[in-house]
Amino acid sequence: MRSIALRLMLLVAVVAAGALVLTAPWKKTEVATLMGADGETIVDDGTFRPVADSSVMTPHELVRYQMPPAEDAPALPDGVEPLVWEDLWKEGSFTMAVAEENRVGRPTRQEFPDGTTFEDMKLFFMDIADMRGLQPLIGEVRDDLDGQRVRLAGYTTPVGFGENETRFLLVPELGACIHVPPPPPNQIVYVEEAAGSPEMFAPIWVTGTLRAEPVATVLADVGYRLEDVVAEPYR
Repeated sequence: MRSIALRLMLLVAVVAAGALVLTAPWKKTEVATLMGADGETIVDDGTFRPVADSSVMTPHELVRYQMPPAEDAPALPDGVEPLVWEDLWKEGSFTMAVAEENRVGRPTRQEFPDGTTFEDMKLFFMDIADMRGLQPLIGEVRDDLDGQRVRLAGYTTPVGFGENETRFLLVPELGACIHVPPPPPNQIVYVEEAAGSPEMFAPIWVTGTLRAEPVATVLADVGYRLEDVVAEPYR
């Protein structure tokens, strides 16, 4: 119970801090600079790419679509297609109508720390919804990738708050969906569980069967999910 409480308290603090940074008017001039989940400034190193629809005005106008070069990439299994984040992109728009209470990863009353008031929970869900509201809902999923066995590298963001939580989002930027706004849905992959017990907020390789099936989570609308997943550290 203590570990769940600590995770919830940490998420509340990080979401609140991220929202403050992103909404502060004096920060809006530095569109080519993001703040990582570790609190350090991330400067555009040439791998940032603009969101395709320039009419979408959100603080997350730039997304890092390429991981830093891997020093020790594992061997690619037979029949597995290597992908990078740009491979998941397709021009278009994204819509998903899901009731708030039906979003994957939404914590139950029992998962909040003892002493949490109704007002505390209300503010917690409002903070998460505010961050999710900054997600640019652009881009379609690539149906032609459905069913392919693929490998992709990214950062993990935990979705739920259970004692033995396995669900996470694979994202192209450290801290996405919690400390900085979510990238477009087709730049997020939902994983229910993965062999290899990946560390949360860490860079990893994931190998699995890609499904072009959107998933509504408490943190973001997601364009893809991955099945039969094996996770390996990204070094």
